[in-house]
Amino acid sequence: MEKMKKEAIAAGMGGRSAGASGYGVDVRIAALFDELTESERRLAEVVLEAAADLSAFTAGELAARAEVSAATAARFFRRLGYESYGDLRRSVREARTWGSPLYELSAAERPADFARHVAQDIDNLKRLALDLPPAALAAAVELLVSARRLHVIGFRNSAALATYARGLLAHVKPDVRLLPLAGQTLAEDLVGLGPGDALVVFGFRRRPPALREVMAAVRDGGARILLVTDASAARTAHLAHVTLRCPNQGASLFDSYVAPMSLISHLASAVGAALGEAAENRLAMIEDLHRRLEPFSPAGRRTPRG
Repeated sequence: MEKMKKEAIAAGMGGRSAGASGYGVDVRIAALFDELTESERRLAEVVLEAAADLSAFTAGELAARAEVSAATAARFFRRLGYESYGDLRRSVREARTWGSPLYELSAAERPADFARHVAQDIDNLKRLALDLPPAALAAAVELLVSARRLHVIGFRNSAALATYARGLLAHVKPDVRLLPLAGQTLAEDLVGLGPGDALVVFGFRRRPPALREVMAAVRDGGARILLVTDASAARTAHLAHVTLRCPNQGASLFDSYVAPMSLISHLASAVGAALGEAAENRLAMIEDLHRRLEPFSPAGRRTPRG
């Protein structure tokens, strides 16, 4: 199965530019990351951090940043499927800063095609099902189930994902909080997080630098971290106890969040199933409150007395 997956990824990358296919340097690194040596992993992290501006660096500069030899760097780029670092730089230039709506708009040659848009979302879902390690998925569910308190956070576009995740998880588990709370600072929200607590982070690009500091502070306090992100996350992934990566290539201007939305629904359902009777009782109590608080809905309508 693993061999078939690698062959499928390799076949999908063949002859495509990073901007056109979604199989750019970030996805190539993600596909091989577990097989990389320690020095290659350091270089991979440097490449991912500089991905938006790789054309500004030479191979030697990247190797120096990662503290690896030029020979190691050359082997690494070939291992990713590029003939040379020059080939990688050309691929990045052709991608025209994929992920920035400004560059995507300037590169658009025709109006967005809805069928192509939907096809890209379907491809992202297929890649998620193929690439997501079952062990990591199981570890994520265990982390969510066992946590005493859950805190959920996301910035920029990830904020919408965090809100959705908090809404679903709160149906099956008590004490699930969305951060930051209105009128509070992050310092006030994060104080007191410790062993037994968990932070669920949605960290899709573009990630603000403050996100790493939030994760580092939470980890220092002893709480566990689940990170849901894309293929480009490097340093943030090091701070997480469990990382789940979702394809988010869009068909035109904007990234797609269909895959992470689907993953959120699955995680919440798996948590509910694992909690069993406790989740069922909580859902029953929620339904009772719906009937009490929504008397004008068909389900909650009562016959007037007297």
